[in-house]
Amino acid sequence: MKKYLQTGFLHPQKLTRAQHMSGRQLAGYFALLALILTFSLTSLLSTLLTDLNRDGQEIAGNIPPFTIEDSRLNTQEGQESFVHQTDSFLFFFDPNGVIQAEEITANLDRLNVPVGIGLLQEDIYVNVANQTLPVSYDQLEGIDDTQFAALFNQFGQLSPLVLLVIFIIAYLASALALAYEWLIVALLANLLSSFLRLRWPFKKNARVALLSISVPTLILSAIEAFGFFVPFAFELKLGFAAYFIFTSYKSIAPKKKKKHRD
Repeated sequence: MKKYLQTGFLHPQKLTRAQHMSGRQLAGYFALLALILTFSLTSLLSTLLTDLNRDGQEIAGNIPPFTIEDSRLNTQEGQESFVHQTDSFLFFFDPNGVIQAEEITANLDRLNVPVGIGLLQEDIYVNVANQTLPVSYDQLEGIDDTQFAALFNQFGQLSPLVLLVIFIIAYLASALALAYEWLIVALLANLLSSFLRLRWPFKKNARVALLSISVPTLILSAIEAFGFFVPFAFELKLGFAAYFIFTSYKSIAPKKKKKHRD
């Protein structure tokens, strides 16, 4: 396994060594690349949850006293309607009936905020990732500002169990994404094998394809782990893989015989 790791990450121009990988080594290598992708995705998700927690606490600190009674928002006399925006939330508080749900939806689209919550005069509005959730004041009878603030304070809390669930979900998602990329690159390797007259079976080309995406996977994952968005990431990965495969195949491809003139 060690020599294949060295080949994939240090000597990508010698990928043809991968043709001798056993099924167990292939599975282990795939698991390793999926793990690299998982750390990148987990970092992004953890950052997102940290931002949710920070923004939730900010919203919680700005909720005025209220109660939900008789399916209606009840507040202190003279309480004004207001809007509070963070990176994660767009919060509307409207005991006076001056804000419509359509206005909240329009602002969510315009400001590109993932979560919108509106405590309106006779209804509650909840929108997550452009999906409106069916929540009503009938379900929240007796809720007051203290309980609602506690709910916001719980957003994005990173308990060990939450981190474990995030990691498992991220690993499964990474493995699926990697399997898709591997299939595309394996088909490309198959075409290059035929073009260079190697005529290798698909199994050998698939082994080479998996090693070929080692370097771009590591580099792009490291960049994304720091929160930077990489445009055309898959296309870049495909381009690097194609170059490494072509270089490796060309070094062992049969040479064309020169025709001699009489």
